[in-house]
Amino acid sequence: MLKSGRGGRDRTCVWQNQNLLTYHLSTPLQNLQKIVSQNVTWPQTFGKEDAVQNHYFRSLTYRTFFWTESKALLYRLSNMFWLLKGVIVHLSKKLLALTFTLVSLPALAIPIDWNGSLAFDTIMVNNFRRTNDAIDKRATATPQAEDGTQGIQSGDDSALFHSYIFKLNPHLIVNDAVSVKGELSTGYARGGLLGDNTTQNQAGRGTSAYYNTVPAQRSELNVNQLYAELYADTALVKVGRYAKGYGLGAVLHEGRGTFDRFYTQYDGLEGQMRIGNFTLTPHWARLNSFGAGASGTNERAQPNGQADAREMGLIAAYDNKSTNTVASVAYTKRSNELNGLYRSNPENNPDAANATTFARGGTDVTLIDIYFEKRWETVDIKFEVPILSGQFGNIYSSTEKSSISSTAILLETNWSPSKKWEYGLHAGQVGGDNGATSTFEGFQLNPNYHIAELMFRYNYSAFNEARGSIFDSGITNARFFKLHAHYKTDKWTWSMAAIMATAMETAKNGSKAWHHEEAYRFVAAADQADDYGTEIDLGFNYQWNPNVNVSGFLAYWLVGDYYTFSNSATKIATTNVLGAGMRLGIDF
Repeated sequence: MLKSGRGGRDRTCVWQNQNLLTYHLSTPLQNLQKIVSQNVTWPQTFGKEDAVQNHYFRSLTYRTFFWTESKALLYRLSNMFWLLKGVIVHLSKKLLALTFTLVSLPALAIPIDWNGSLAFDTIMVNNFRRTNDAIDKRATATPQAEDGTQGIQSGDDSALFHSYIFKLNPHLIVNDAVSVKGELSTGYARGGLLGDNTTQNQAGRGTSAYYNTVPAQRSELNVNQLYAELYADTALVKVGRYAKGYGLGAVLHEGRGTFDRFYTQYDGLEGQMRIGNFTLTPHWARLNSFGAGASGTNERAQPNGQADAREMGLIAAYDNKSTNTVASVAYTKRSNELNGLYRSNPENNPDAANATTFARGGTDVTLIDIYFEKRWETVDIKFEVPILSGQFGNIYSSTEKSSISSTAILLETNWSPSKKWEYGLHAGQVGGDNGATSTFEGFQLNPNYHIAELMFRYNYSAFNEARGSIFDSGITNARFFKLHAHYKTDKWTWSMAAIMATAMETAKNGSKAWHHEEAYRFVAAADQADDYGTEIDLGFNYQWNPNVNVSGFLAYWLVGDYYTFSNSATKIATTNVLGAGMRLGIDF
């Protein structure tokens, strides 16, 4: 007789770990008796008389056994076939993925995140000259009857222009500790006028040597920023060309907004160290290395450093998130050896045919900027006081060294009694220069800082006099108040504002005075009023989708008596200014 089973031996010792196969034999022979008993009747005894029957029984038993084992073997072979097929398919997919990875390895080695903004606007300004009187500032006689006049050269009285702002910001992630960031744009002030070329440059004249640090840009594509961020255990370090902002952006403005044309640029390094609620950010930077050609333009780079403008400083800040309180102070010291890039205007009329500019010369200016911010549930208040002091170079004449001592005070407060309504007051005092001493007392805010749609918004003399860019305009010599209200719905925001402004310094008969719009000193032959006027702004903002914003405005400027000054007994007859515009902003 057959003994049932082979002991069902464990095959692990021979096959090692065969997870995809059964742990024991698929058909252990311990169950053979059960299988055979279902098909045959087992005899009780075996004798000679039963030899034939016994032979038949043995044959049937072995046939049954071999048939059962054959089926089991075929089953195992089938399993192995499908297993092998699965392994081949899996390996093929892995090999195909590996092939595509190797082919595209150069493109996927460093992940790049692209973002930025593209903005367009259409602006109409009617009566931008603020008068219909004839003004001639280009006669050859010296001195001019128009020296010191607030009038703008006769020509067109109204303007209609279309401009764009383009910023493309790549972000390369090298690893967990290093990122490379940048900004690409075109033209001057991150864009330009539609229909114009893309190589327009900053005028480089006036008192903006400290405030505007936009580099010389004469190419169709400009690298505004390109820097590395290094994440260390104790500090965040920036190395390269980067933009820097502080407080309300009155002096240092990062230019992150969709319609921000300007930014404060540094070529250098800074490290931000945070200890609890306190942050210390020291920096060192080179602002430019350009000398000046015969015409005062930035025609030559000076690798020997004789034309370098350098700055070093520290920002100390306290930021308590639990109490919504921010307090900080910025201390920077900026020096320039030759400063041939920035030019000063001669006394009297710089637009006369025989007028020539002269180099500013060396400067050494210190900025102390104090900032405070506090937010409650429905009210927030922001307060900034920048103070400038030091040596300011040849601001009045080519032979007279001058110092600077100027201050600005800015206040912004907003009240939101509900989710739909917001009311606010913006007030400020920006220093002006009286022109009578060797100390320059004027202050000029960053041209990104606006309070109105028309007042202080544009360089109006540039419309007819080709005096730099129309966007080169910052608030200066002003005491202003702005009341505004916003009504918000899900996608719409409706706004209304009233702006009133007066001059800090005005011309006085018989004394020297400073022309704050055109940056030159003159001798006053009459007294000047201080009223800039009042402006009413109406506007809307429609959030088309999270990335697209459409806005528009209507503005009316009641021009004040400040602009009637002609530096003579005859006053200029002023006309009011009307402005309107549409803007489209796309963020991506």
